[in-house]
Amino acid sequence: MPAAPQAGIFAGLNPAEFNSANPIVLFIIQTVIILVFCRVLAIPLGYIRQPRVIAEVIAGIVLGPSVMGRIPNFTETVFPKESLPFLNLAATLGLIFFLFQVGLEVNVNVIRRDWRESLSISIAGMALPFGLGIAVSVGLYKLQNDDSVPFSSFMLFLGVALAITAFPVLARILAELNLLRTRVGAITMASGLLNDCTAWVLLALVVALLNASSGLQALYVFLTAVGFSLFLIFAIRPLYKILCIRTGSMEHGPTPLLMTVTFVIVLVSAFVTDIIGVHPIFGGFLAGTIIPHENDLAIKVAEKTEDLVNILLLPLYFTLSGLKTQIGLLNSGAVWGYVILVIFLACFGKITGCTLAAKFCGMTIRESFTVGFLMNCKGLVELIVLNIGHDAGVLNDQVFVIMVVMALITTFMTTPVVIKLYPEWYQKQRAELVHGVTDPSIHPSTAVPTKDPSYMVNQGGTGVDKFSLVTMLNRLETVPSIMALIKHLKQPTIKKEITFSTGSTGSDSDDTRLTTHVMELHALRLLELTERASDVMKIRDQRETQRYDPVLNVIRAFANILGIESLRTRLEFRSPNEFIKTIADHSEQVDADMILLPWATSNRHYISSTPAAASTTDDDVNPFDRHYQQNQYHIPDAEFATAAFAINHTVVGLFIDRGFGLIQDHTLPSRTTKIIVPFIGGSNDRAALAFALRLQLYHKGRALVLRFVIKDKKDQEKEKEINEKTIEDEVTHDSEQQEKRYASVRSVQDMLYGAKVASTELDDDDTFFTTLFTLTNKEENSNVECVTIENTISQHQQDSAQLHDVISTINNHFTENNFGKQDLVVLGRENKVDGKPWPQLLPSTPWPTSPSLESPGMGQPQYSKEFKSVLGPLSFGLLSSNAQSSLVVIQAPTHDKKTMISPE
Repeated sequence: MPAAPQAGIFAGLNPAEFNSANPIVLFIIQTVIILVFCRVLAIPLGYIRQPRVIAEVIAGIVLGPSVMGRIPNFTETVFPKESLPFLNLAATLGLIFFLFQVGLEVNVNVIRRDWRESLSISIAGMALPFGLGIAVSVGLYKLQNDDSVPFSSFMLFLGVALAITAFPVLARILAELNLLRTRVGAITMASGLLNDCTAWVLLALVVALLNASSGLQALYVFLTAVGFSLFLIFAIRPLYKILCIRTGSMEHGPTPLLMTVTFVIVLVSAFVTDIIGVHPIFGGFLAGTIIPHENDLAIKVAEKTEDLVNILLLPLYFTLSGLKTQIGLLNSGAVWGYVILVIFLACFGKITGCTLAAKFCGMTIRESFTVGFLMNCKGLVELIVLNIGHDAGVLNDQVFVIMVVMALITTFMTTPVVIKLYPEWYQKQRAELVHGVTDPSIHPSTAVPTKDPSYMVNQGGTGVDKFSLVTMLNRLETVPSIMALIKHLKQPTIKKEITFSTGSTGSDSDDTRLTTHVMELHALRLLELTERASDVMKIRDQRETQRYDPVLNVIRAFANILGIESLRTRLEFRSPNEFIKTIADHSEQVDADMILLPWATSNRHYISSTPAAASTTDDDVNPFDRHYQQNQYHIPDAEFATAAFAINHTVVGLFIDRGFGLIQDHTLPSRTTKIIVPFIGGSNDRAALAFALRLQLYHKGRALVLRFVIKDKKDQEKEKEINEKTIEDEVTHDSEQQEKRYASVRSVQDMLYGAKVASTELDDDDTFFTTLFTLTNKEENSNVECVTIENTISQHQQDSAQLHDVISTINNHFTENNFGKQDLVVLGRENKVDGKPWPQLLPSTPWPTSPSLESPGMGQPQYSKEFKSVLGPLSFGLLSSNAQSSLVVIQAPTHDKKTMISPE
């Protein structure tokens, strides 16, 4: 045989032509086509929450004789028969390692808690469909009309095919629907695991009967398979565990040596089960069951293999299955009648058996039917079984197509039906009933808890100031800044005698009570639920995953050092578009006073604010790094913030970190954090000021409130005549007038803990400031200062120009007070003047920038258009003016809930 031309296509070589001596070229073409088709089809199917295996099988059907095969020479060119053994070799290797992953998911701990219910549902869910499968096999055997296949083998195979539940697909559906931690999910998972293991044993028995020439030989095959399984469990597993300990894989993850041994065990097991007369995939499954689950080792091993197997190799197998599926063989009314009959019997047997068993176990009608439809999911395990039967000659092409259609429909229907049967509101209603709620008529999705005023100030004489804060810790880089901010909210746990003013302003009526300060911190760790099987394994092993999570361990240690006694951590796997909804639901459950979210963006500005970076010039900046120094916020960042501010039942704070928690060795803080609060007007600004007062009170820092009074020039002149006698200092700066007042410790405590917390009289800005800032001279222990700045603008000046002036004033105060990256700006998201949004127009000119805040080599930061409408004009203007201080943007609640600041 002549060698292939070494010059390739330049020598006239056709890359699509099959060459048995060099099959890699055509194999790459086939693999790329298969992967592209699978991913393209998975996109629309993903919107209706269908598993990826549906797209892979449909891709095979489209590429096969039913669709693309009708194009002249397509099959002979792209999928010639001579090339299929090579494609099948890679697909079978992927299938072996996929069954190894299925074996990794087998954990007996899943079954222990609800073993009675799970065993009952599993037995009922296999017995009834198995019997119906045997019944329908009579008609299908006549349809197949092949006497070379023993009816006993055909009958057993059909029974197993209808009795199977696809455990991997079932676990994925439960994870995506957030059902794994519910009672329905836990029982279904355990039942599916028992069902799956039993089905593999029965399938091994059927394959042994098929490959054996006599019953005695089949018994030898089966007993040898059982003996090899026991050898792996009781001989190889202890030695493997010793190797894990010796190599340190339990603590630090699997080492290359351990992974080498693991792969050898998988391949040898597949080899043994194949040569004894059972399919090699059983060897891969058995190898997975011996991997220890301690310290999440099974999860870490799965992470090493799953991408190559699930993304590259497994689609080849299911696409090959689709290539064998000839839809054109469904060519008569009798055949379509069998299609409908098989689908009906498969659904009726599995759903009826599992539903009745679940109802007898004490579940409600909805829960029972949900379990039944979940167990009816056939998925990829069914397709694997059908392909084994087709390759063994048990099923001809026509019966194979009938069974494939049944598998696709039963899998396709699972998710939509379960969403309708077991919606989120019903899950919450059941959870409330379990926890003792006696009124099930309340719709849990609309019931908003309210805080009893006595919780803030107890009528018996002892007050408890409980500040409940919910935060999200998705990424390790956000932890330092959140920890630094929470440190400022740390409240003393000892009881203090505090005198509250209970009368109106200026009244001498006081009330002295003991008040205990308690901070309740709820730290949510939300991780993205990907298509990887290891994510589902992590959800199932929730306790182990949460125990060893590095971010949660850091926050636990931090809370312990800081003395936060009430810390609640929670780890969840969700799709990114469900993050905010999860936070909102959790904050309602715990009746949180505030949600504080770190905004993890692509912002790199704080890196350049270090002294070393600040000394760089344009010539020093790497041109490839210049893009990352543009301080850009992209569209996904704006979408996250928009979703966060859609939460309206409690105060929401978005923490934009520009270096607040980034402390280098040479920049250790030697002073307290300074806080500045720009105040225009409205409930958002009042909520921002209240949060800043908490930060200042517990950390004893300095808070500067800049109250901007936006007035017309004529109104300002009238106001000046009325208040001329009470103004002590008048500072004239570019047509601005300033007045300073101070808040006493008592007025701050009265504002945060006193009887006026839930009072509606504080809804007015003037009343709010009159109640809080009661001093004209600074006291020794008062660090809250208010500077009132009256902007005297002409009647024809636009409000966008007013905003320009406000930004300039704030920047000047940054410079005068030496504000840096370790200081905070706390401000409301949207401002109001006389009850109307302000400003209505944004400036078209560049934002004013304080010269002392500019970084050499840095231009003005750039932001997307979406970013402008998310944070509000004032926050956007400050960030655009290159101010380096971190920002906390606050939005007040709009629901009628008793919070420290009432809505408009």
